[in-house]
Amino acid sequence: MTSLIRGLALLDVAELVADLGGDPDALMRSHGIDPAAAGDYNTFLPYPSVAAVIGDAAEELHCPDFGMRLARRQGIRMLGPVAVIIRNAETVEAAIEGVSRCLHHLAPPDSTALIREPQAAVFTYSTNLRRLAHHDQMIEKGLGIAMDAFQLMLGENFVPLRVTVQHRRIAPMQNYREMFGCHVEFEREVNSVHLPLHSLNQPIRGRDAAALALAENYLVGIRPDLAVADHVRDMTRRLLVVNHASLVAVARAMSLHPRVLQRRLAESGTSFEEILDDVRRDMAWDLSATGMQISQIATMLGYSETSSYTRACRRWYGESPRQLRARRRGAPESASTRPSPARGAAWPTPPTSPSPPS
Repeated sequence: MTSLIRGLALLDVAELVADLGGDPDALMRSHGIDPAAAGDYNTFLPYPSVAAVIGDAAEELHCPDFGMRLARRQGIRMLGPVAVIIRNAETVEAAIEGVSRCLHHLAPPDSTALIREPQAAVFTYSTNLRRLAHHDQMIEKGLGIAMDAFQLMLGENFVPLRVTVQHRRIAPMQNYREMFGCHVEFEREVNSVHLPLHSLNQPIRGRDAAALALAENYLVGIRPDLAVADHVRDMTRRLLVVNHASLVAVARAMSLHPRVLQRRLAESGTSFEEILDDVRRDMAWDLSATGMQISQIATMLGYSETSSYTRACRRWYGESPRQLRARRRGAPESASTRPSPARGAAWPTPPTSPSPPS
């Protein structure tokens, strides 16, 4: 199980690969990506597969600055609705903060931040996937897109004070100077673009407040990190079967740091604990229909004590595990033995279809 990124990450990649003499369709299919998904905002792709396409293109086509070249072609178009915030925020600082707040809609593992120092404002960019192959190409592509955004907001002649990256140099220095217009420092602590402090207060020319409101309403209206929450739900169910469904285990399986995963889930309005509880509830519903012993069901759900499962079952369905099992097995119960709903809860009603009740 891997983290995902929208298909916009591969916007224009086919054209660039073809211009360099490669076969873009074969390249993408070799990594399990449908070429039609490249550039599609509504499609999510495995992040490592996208990185592999870009990294392999750089190697196979002898183009070490492939990530930066792709960034030039994509520009902020790659950011989809988040680009509207950049074009229409009130100031440069507001635009950066908007990107930092909404970037997870496009790439849940990615994050940006703005740090104020005495002499400069530092924009940082990171990808939180660990052991990601071709991480360097993805970072250089991301910083290249940031440069397009800054030149849009601050003028096409904008040049950063400094640019730093965490990885070693992978392309000729001239390529970096052409991209950023300044000296780039390698093997530093962060990936960053340094701006003059006063530039943060510069207003965005030609901004449209109505367009900004529409973009923000749209981004608020969609559920952020839906794909990540679904990933966690699926992985939790898989690991629960082997009694190993912890936050740390799920995060490791998704190549994320536990704190990063917690933050992404919080941004989507949920938590690992809530997802785990939902998965256990749904599994209890399914397992109860099999006639399995109550103690076995409790173990399958990851409870060390049957009493813990009993309390949870009463909270979920307003009845004991034995009563739930009897109901799911279709055994009729007399009115005197039918369970009462939990205090303040509605009667638990069997669903009309085999799927678990919501």
